[in-house]
Amino acid sequence: MDYTWSQQIAGRRAVYVSDAVALAADPEDLTYLRKQVWRWMAGFCQNVRLHLGRLILHKPLLAVWVLLALLEILTAPLWWATPLLLAATTDQPPALAFAWWAGAELLLTTPPLLYAARRRKLPLSTVLLNIPCVYATKAVNLVYAWKALIVELLLVPLHLARGLTVYEKGRADSRPTRAALAGAG
Repeated sequence: MDYTWSQQIAGRRAVYVSDAVALAADPEDLTYLRKQVWRWMAGFCQNVRLHLGRLILHKPLLAVWVLLALLEILTAPLWWATPLLLAATTDQPPALAFAWWAGAELLLTTPPLLYAARRRKLPLSTVLLNIPCVYATKAVNLVYAWKALIVELLLVPLHLARGLTVYEKGRADSRPTRAALAGAG
């Protein structure tokens, strides 16, 4: 992200390559998931801190997308609290408020999942059965996104914290990897 945004600010173009392949290794456990999500969220916020001003000047459309991503992070807690707010501020029973919210949420979440299932030729039933996992992932992402906002966009500029400086790749520090490396030497 840092390199791409720097190059775009310098006047170079980013080009979409539809048949590009990026092989990923999914986190094996919660420790690796935590490291991965923190790296992604803190890295994004760090790049916002470092590049947003120049993006606004040189790449305003990209800046709009970045600002929309920040707005989504900032407003997500309100969206998740909507059923409680509806129940507290209206005469709707909590179950009905939650039903309205869940329906709206599924209308927003399901179309991208259906598109991805079709595009990747995944069984539709498997994708739909994994919808609860989407919400677990959203919750984890939200926690680390807010932590990244606070650390990278508030505490670092105030010199109250150090930003992301070590990019831990989930599996790099696992015990089996260390043991395998020690045995190979």
